[in-house]
Amino acid sequence: MTTTLPTPPAPAPGPAPVAAPSSTRRPRGDIGRRDRNWIVSLVVLAVAEIAYFSFSVSGFFGGGSGLLALTEQFVDIGTIALGLAVVVLAGEIDLSVGTMSSFSGIFMAVLWQSDHLDIWIAVVVALVASSLIGLANGLIITLFKVDSLLVTLAMQFILGSVATALSGASPPYGFPTSFVRIAGTGTIGPVPYQLIVFAVLAVGIGLFVSRSRTGRAVTLIGYNRPAARWSGIRVDRTVVGAFMVSAFMAAVSGILVSGYYNAARDDLGDSLLLPAVTIVVLGGVDIFGGRGRIGGVIVATFVLGYLTEGLLLRGDSSLTATMVTGILLIACLILKFQIDRRNGDDPFAVLRARLARVGRSHGRADL
Repeated sequence: MTTTLPTPPAPAPGPAPVAAPSSTRRPRGDIGRRDRNWIVSLVVLAVAEIAYFSFSVSGFFGGGSGLLALTEQFVDIGTIALGLAVVVLAGEIDLSVGTMSSFSGIFMAVLWQSDHLDIWIAVVVALVASSLIGLANGLIITLFKVDSLLVTLAMQFILGSVATALSGASPPYGFPTSFVRIAGTGTIGPVPYQLIVFAVLAVGIGLFVSRSRTGRAVTLIGYNRPAARWSGIRVDRTVVGAFMVSAFMAAVSGILVSGYYNAARDDLGDSLLLPAVTIVVLGGVDIFGGRGRIGGVIVATFVLGYLTEGLLLRGDSSLTATMVTGILLIACLILKFQIDRRNGDDPFAVLRARLARVGRSHGRADL
């Protein structure tokens, strides 16, 4: 016997159900393709500005050696940006990277001059001390659930004061020749040692973010923190690690600058934060986290660096270069917001979600 199943009743007339709003971004386009296109655009921009300044500014190109020599003026900022990008990918921010750089250089110099440590031992101690400060930043943020913007802003003031106190009336100078050659103005042929250090660090950070399990976890945390927790990622521990990476890279930057000037400077951090943030945003890293490539940050370092140096060599003031940096940062934010909205993202929803995190819990700490 064949049994006939009853036909289900037709749904009652009425408006269609509305899907529950989502707090996460759901882009409709090919994010990977968009990121690659952004990096290609940066490469084209870099080539265009190099061509312009090479023809309009005497000595800018210098048969290629001029371009290489100019990198000593900005790879320190690029080094900071590499570490800052890791924190931003996690959906956080680190405003203390500039003064961290100052502190590292001053601390290293004081250990060498006053405590008579070997300069390279002083470098290692300064890097470890800065990483521990990054650890403190991360622990305060994750354990006490204070927004990273507030914590690192406070740390910025603390480190700036400590660096000024350590430097005293006469900042340390006159480092050993071996240190100045490797960390400062030395070259291998026409290639500066600083550029080689930056290249090694850039490859290391790039592989860490794109190939390691922890690096991929950083990006997932920035994109969707609740999903990262449910997938078994130790979110708080990973965020703490991101702040340690940021602090370490800022400390390396301070070592490089001290070697370049053959002196430690306590006022260095005042001018490093804005260009570092600009490089991160210009490089295509989403300021709200969860998206971006280190390759874009690397290219953006040269775009902003050569732009700034070209303006200075042309005779423009440092104030003009700083103003251009600020304008470029705003332009990049506007452009990325428009691209995201055109592809179905809602960056303002992400902004509201981030502001809502200030002062409230992120969830249970899992250290």
